Amino acid sequence: MINRIEDIKKDDMFFLLAGPCVIEGEEMALRIAEKVVDITSNLGIPYVFKGSYRKANRSRIDSFMGIGDEKALKILRKVRETLTCL
Repeated sequence: MINRIEDIKKDDMFFLLAGPCVIEGEEMALRIAEKVVDITSNLGIPYVFKGSYRKANRSRIDSFMGIGDEKALKILRKVRETLTCL
């Protein structure tokens, strides 16, 4: 996993930017991130976890937009802290 986006900018390299469309919960976000880290580590591909904390570009006004900014941002922080240790 890449710890800083600047590491990607320095090199003209292939990397994977992936994750859930929108953060729905801590368990789901961590499970996805850990699985993708496992795969990309085995393949030697740098990985950046991506997950929206608010999904505002929905086609219907009453569509699910997220679990709330603060809650989702705390989960994204935990994903970063957890994956940095892997």
